[in-house]
Amino acid sequence: MGYRVLFLANPVKLSVKNEQLLIDNGEVTKIPLEDIECVVADTLQLNFNSYLLSKFSEYNTSFFITDRSHRPCGVFLPLSAKHSRHTSVLKSQIEMTLPTKKKLWKQIIVRKIENQAAVLKLRGNEGWKEIDNLKLKVKSGDSENMEAVAASKYFKLLFGKNFTRAGECGTNAALNYGYAILRGTIEKYLMAYGYEPSLGLFHKSSLNSFNLADDLIEPYRPIVDLFAAEFIDDEESLSTAKKAGLVNLLNNDVVIDEKFFACARAIEKTVSSLTGFIQSSRNDLLLPEIIDLEQHSYE
Repeated sequence: MGYRVLFLANPVKLSVKNEQLLIDNGEVTKIPLEDIECVVADTLQLNFNSYLLSKFSEYNTSFFITDRSHRPCGVFLPLSAKHSRHTSVLKSQIEMTLPTKKKLWKQIIVRKIENQAAVLKLRGNEGWKEIDNLKLKVKSGDSENMEAVAASKYFKLLFGKNFTRAGECGTNAALNYGYAILRGTIEKYLMAYGYEPSLGLFHKSSLNSFNLADDLIEPYRPIVDLFAAEFIDDEESLSTAKKAGLVNLLNNDVVIDEKFFACARAIEKTVSSLTGFIQSSRNDLLLPEIIDLEQHSYE
């Protein structure tokens, strides 16, 4: 089970030997493949071969690449699913009833709002109480769209009354970058557990191959929001160091089922619990509780 997240910002050659990733940028660094959760290559000067990708697939390692603007634009997702009951999971997913989807979506939105409130509270913003109270108004399927109501208030409380998600600024650049890393990690685990990721609960776009990932990311987004609020200068471009910090949020501690997990492990727990839910072995999803920006301690 991988735990290391690698951020590569300089020209580099990647290769594999003796089940280790070799990172050659003038000096060679060796990292066991089994330790790696994901690799983010924030450089266009990258040298690797298809054998590397096949080994990443074998070890269930995701591999992100960025465009000329240094924004994540693609991700290599392993297809060698570790879940042995792909047909069973897919059948259950396809047969999921609308009431079941609505129940799941309510749980997701309630936790998202709770985490948004937690972020504001951690930032010392008294508006957290107003946001937290909105969770009490979420109905099955969030029929009254309390998610949007909360978001319209939350972002202005967190980033200022003039902030909009459509603006070109350092904050939005950070949010988009961090969300892309989370989304790609969720996509990886959905495929590993045998899901058809285009079949969502709430998101249903025929042009989106990962609707289900866009459902499950919602309660995880506030982790990125908290990082942006604490470390991003809205007037500056997104630095290499800040992008590395956003990638490393995958090692940020969250609480799942009253236990501490790195964010990447929590995502796997969420996906695994979704399987239990749709196959009637559990009544709720395991969703993250945000506590602060603390790195997980591996023993």
